[in-house]
Amino acid sequence: MVQRSKRSLSSSKIEEMQREVKAFEWKVRSWAAEVPIGSPVYLGLDPLNHSLGLMVRILNGEKDGTGFERRYGEGGIE
Repeated sequence: MVQRSKRSLSSSKIEEMQREVKAFEWKVRSWAAEVPIGSPVYLGLDPLNHSLGLMVRILNGEKDGTGFERRYGEGGIE
C-alpha cells in the first residue's frame, strides 16, 4: 500500500483540478454579485472565494514545480 505522503499529482490531474476550481470560483463570484454586500450569504461567500483563490495558487505552484509559498501576512497555524 502506498503511503499518502509518498504520492504525487500528475500534471493531467493538476490541470483537471485547476479547471474545476476555476469554474467553481467563477460560480462563487457570480453568486456574490447577486446578493447584497454585507448580507450573511455574502459574508459566507467571501472566505470561500479566498479559499478558492488560494487553491488556484497552490495548484499553479504544483504545476510549475515551484511549490507553494505563503505571502507575507498569510500566516497559518504555527
